[in-house]
Amino acid sequence: MTRAGGGLAPLGSLVLLSLCAWTGARTAAPGPVRNLTVWNQTNSSISLRWAPPGDPSPENHTYWVRWAGEGKDETRNTTDVTYTAEGLAPASLYAFSVWVEGGGASSHPTTLIANSAPNPVGDLTVESRTTSSITLRWEPPHGPNRSYTYWVQWTDDGNKTGTQSTADTRLTVDALKPWSSYELAVWVENMNIRSSRTLLRTATGFLGRAGKEGLHMRPQRPQLTPPPVPSSAPNPVRDLTVENRTNSSITLRWAPPDTQSYTYWVQYPGDGKNETRNSTDVTYTVEGLTSATSYPFSVWAERHGVPSAAQTQEGSTAPSPVGDLTVESRTTSSLSLRWGPPHGPDRSYTYWVQWTGGGGETGTRSTADTRVTVDGLKPGSAYELAVWVENRNISGSRTPLRAATVPHAVTSLRIGGRTTSSIALSWTAPQGPDQPPYTYWVSWTLEGGAAAGPQSTPDTRITVSALEAGSLYTFTVWAERNGVNSNRKTLLVATAPNEVTALQTTTQTNNSIALQWEAPADPRAQLYVYCVQWAGGGDPQREADPKGHKVDQIARTSETWYVVEALEPGTPYNFSVWAERSDVAGSTQRLRASTAPDPVTITSCTSISSGYGLTLTWTCPPGGYVAFELQVGGQQGSWDRASCGRGVSVWDLQPAQSYVATVRTLWDGLRAPSASVTCHTESAGVIAGSIVGVLLFLTLVGLLVFFLRRYIQSRE
Repeated sequence: MTRAGGGLAPLGSLVLLSLCAWTGARTAAPGPVRNLTVWNQTNSSISLRWAPPGDPSPENHTYWVRWAGEGKDETRNTTDVTYTAEGLAPASLYAFSVWVEGGGASSHPTTLIANSAPNPVGDLTVESRTTSSITLRWEPPHGPNRSYTYWVQWTDDGNKTGTQSTADTRLTVDALKPWSSYELAVWVENMNIRSSRTLLRTATGFLGRAGKEGLHMRPQRPQLTPPPVPSSAPNPVRDLTVENRTNSSITLRWAPPDTQSYTYWVQYPGDGKNETRNSTDVTYTVEGLTSATSYPFSVWAERHGVPSAAQTQEGSTAPSPVGDLTVESRTTSSLSLRWGPPHGPDRSYTYWVQWTGGGGETGTRSTADTRVTVDGLKPGSAYELAVWVENRNISGSRTPLRAATVPHAVTSLRIGGRTTSSIALSWTAPQGPDQPPYTYWVSWTLEGGAAAGPQSTPDTRITVSALEAGSLYTFTVWAERNGVNSNRKTLLVATAPNEVTALQTTTQTNNSIALQWEAPADPRAQLYVYCVQWAGGGDPQREADPKGHKVDQIARTSETWYVVEALEPGTPYNFSVWAERSDVAGSTQRLRASTAPDPVTITSCTSISSGYGLTLTWTCPPGGYVAFELQVGGQQGSWDRASCGRGVSVWDLQPAQSYVATVRTLWDGLRAPSASVTCHTESAGVIAGSIVGVLLFLTLVGLLVFFLRRYIQSRE
């Protein structure tokens, strides 16, 4: 069996999709959804609702929805128990299938057939009217060609309602009250599904006179009652038209009946009663009206107290302007606007948006929503925008707004230089128009502190001063143009630490030098790493060291001291020490110091001059040396650097004695540990001296005996 507006094509698709869905089910498949129903239908969507299966854990299920009809066959999933299929054709039949997926298994599908609603009628107008009837005409809805039923409902000022249906696109509503306002609604029905309503307010005509087409009118409007026309009345006014309109006034213009002078009367429905005004001019402005509302006007001429027949004209006020026009969001190429609907009656408004750029480029777009996104714009550019309301081809006044797109962010943000209290930054200007010029903003945040700044500059470089030494700062840079900020670029930078102080040596050996210094008086010196660099400085007093020197060696420490080891003896070194934080070095403190010389080795100690002297020989030590200090017994002296490797004699010693001889190497004010040896003078000098002494003694004794004998002889 076929149905109007759909046929059996979707049913075949339904059987196919049901089989496809069910064949994938497994043994442990979840139960099917329950109570599948349609809970809303529009001309482009159908909303489904269902109850989850009675399984232990329905919250872990995924629901699949598939629909077919009008050339569509789509499948979507959701974790909710409702789904709205959109983008459907109006007044069309669709087959739906819903199944559950959980744990890799699918349930049996549950199927449903539903229709989308028809589109509303188009161009609803009053074709004609009498004192007791209104004839309406409309266009069939856009969309598929269906057998539609049209419904017309009317309500008078006393809220009395009537309803009538027709298969035609015109209908005469009769048995109405003369010169009374009515609210009419027309909608379409197909397959028992109704479209949205199209509303119209109008009125019946004067008693005995034909009116004109009506548009929207305010409810509970009093009936217009122009005066009766006597047989000798003037001719009616001619060419009655609406010359101008605002959201609260309508200006009428007409041509006089002839060349005579007349008083003209204008009658229109006011608040609860008919308002009547007179004028001697052929124009009149009716004020204090409601926006976006249709009013029936009656104008007649009067001469000598005799009125003409009244001429009627329907006129609509313009919609009020939009309210609270604001920029909701913006990007580098778009502006999203939002506004409030105009004050006044609830109408089906069309909103128009126009934009003009600084280069003269312009565009216009319409929407039925109270927001719109204008895209395809230039970055960092100002635009003049205007939004106005249109109802029944009548536009309201424009609401202007000046807004700008977001500039592109700066690029190549980098460090141009740094000191202990300042950071120099530079960057590349954003891509985009050259004018107007950018203002750049820079803010910075100390580690663990609050943000400082911001500071502005028209240049693509800036130096930020008064910073703390050896501290980490996060710098943020953004561009501003036309009062709009770009996205922000950040850079983590550290200031340089201050230099260390009181750099000195504490100990020096022949292969090491211990250094010590004081940390800078910086707030974060406890976080510093100290770098120690050294290189051999050479010795102008000696030949080049054939072993060579290691150059520019670096060590790091978190202490304020360091022992440099594996050095060469008797060698000068240049030391550099600096503080470092986050790979940023402070100023360098320098020191020149030498290692102590190596000690000598005494290779020989020989007695000379029959034990009255010694000759010592020692080796030349490796490394640097300038002199040697020699001590033997109580004698001490210095010998130049050429004395090593050859004998050095010491005199005025005693033979047959033991002497301790010590030799020290001297270099750059440093002494090597002493080398010592015990030397012995020979005894030959002692024996010869003894013999000489005995001989001298015997000689003295002989002389004494000789002189005694002579004395004795002389006394006798």
